[in-house]
Amino acid sequence: MRSLIIFFEGRFSLVRANNDGLLERNLALFRKLLERGTIDQVYFYTYDSRDIPLLRQCHEQGRLPEGIKALPAPQFAISKLGGFIYSIVGPIMHRKQFREAIALHTHQVSGGFTAAIAKALFRRPLLFRCGYPLSIRFKQERKPIHYAFTRLLEKILMHMADHVGVTSSRMQEYYGQMRKSAQITIMPNYVDVSMFSPVASYDQNQPLLTVGRLAEVKNLENIILACSRLNLTLHIYGKGPLEAELRKFAKECNANVCFKGVVSNLELAKLHHKHSIFLTCSTREGLPKAVVEAMASGLIIVGTRTDGVLELVEDGKTGHLVDGFDANAIEAKLQWVLDNFSPEVGQAASRFVTEHYS
Repeated sequence: MRSLIIFFEGRFSLVRANNDGLLERNLALFRKLLERGTIDQVYFYTYDSRDIPLLRQCHEQGRLPEGIKALPAPQFAISKLGGFIYSIVGPIMHRKQFREAIALHTHQVSGGFTAAIAKALFRRPLLFRCGYPLSIRFKQERKPIHYAFTRLLEKILMHMADHVGVTSSRMQEYYGQMRKSAQITIMPNYVDVSMFSPVASYDQNQPLLTVGRLAEVKNLENIILACSRLNLTLHIYGKGPLEAELRKFAKECNANVCFKGVVSNLELAKLHHKHSIFLTCSTREGLPKAVVEAMASGLIIVGTRTDGVLELVEDGKTGHLVDGFDANAIEAKLQWVLDNFSPEVGQAASRFVTEHYS
C-alpha cells in the first residue's frame, strides 16, 4: 500500500476544520491523488481523538473516500502541553505507519517540527511544502523569539527536505537563500476549479463579497470602514476570534454588513453568482484559495499587494490592486472600480485561473 503522511499546522484537528466548513476544501488535493491512483491511502497527523469517529462518519456518508485516514491521537494531545508532547513522541507511537509510508508531506511550517523528527527517525522522503513562511509572519508581528525559533525550524526543514514546494516566486526566493542547492518548485494551493462556473451577469449594485477567517491579518475593519464611506453592502463569510469586535465596529460606523458565517465549498460556489466584486485586503497572504475560487467564478477581484495576490492579479487585467492597506486606499480603489466597472476583468480572471489552476 502506497501511503502518504501529511502534516498540517501544529495541533491540527479535522473536527475543527469540519466545524469551520473547510474539511473537504483542505483535503481536496489528497482526494484527487487517491482518485488518480497516485497513492492508496493518506494519513493525517492530527491532535484530536475525535477525528477518527468523524472520518468514520464521513466515509459512511460518502463525503470522503476510505483512503483518507488519521493517525489516532491520544486524548491528551488536544491540550497545549499535550499537543507539544505528542508532536515529539507521535512518530514513535505510529512507527509502523511511518516506516511503511512512501513519503512525508508538510502543509504548513508549524507542522514541520514533527515532520523533521519523523524524517530523522525513519529516513522517509520529505516534501517541505507550506503556504506562507511563518518566520515572515512573526517578524511582521514583532515577535523576536517566535521569529528566531521558526526561522531555525525553516532552515532545518530546508536542509532535511528532499524537495521544497512553495506557493509564490517570492517564497521561492526567500527559502532559496537558506539553501542554495535546494530544489524548490512553485506549487500553488490546489483548488478544484471545476466546482466553480463563471457568473452569468455582472451588476455593480450587488453586495460586495469577502471570504476568510475573521482575524486581524484579514484587515476587515478597514474593509468595513471603506464600504461604509461608500454606502456599499458587504457580505462576509467565515468565522474567527474577531467576530464580536467586527460586528460592534460595523454598527458603530453604520456600515451595511452581513456576517454570513461558514458555508460549504459547494454552497460558496453557488453564492458567488449573487456577487460581482470580491474583496481581499489582507496585510499578508500566501496564495489564497478563496481568491482563486472567486476568480474561477469570474468575480472582479479588488485586493491588496500581498505576495499571493500579486501572483494571481495583474492590475487592471485580471483584477485590481489597492495602493495600501488602510481604509482610504481601499475606498479610493473601490470608487475607481465602480466608476470604471468592467466585467471583462472578471472574465479574464476566470480564463487565467482555468488555464493555470485546473
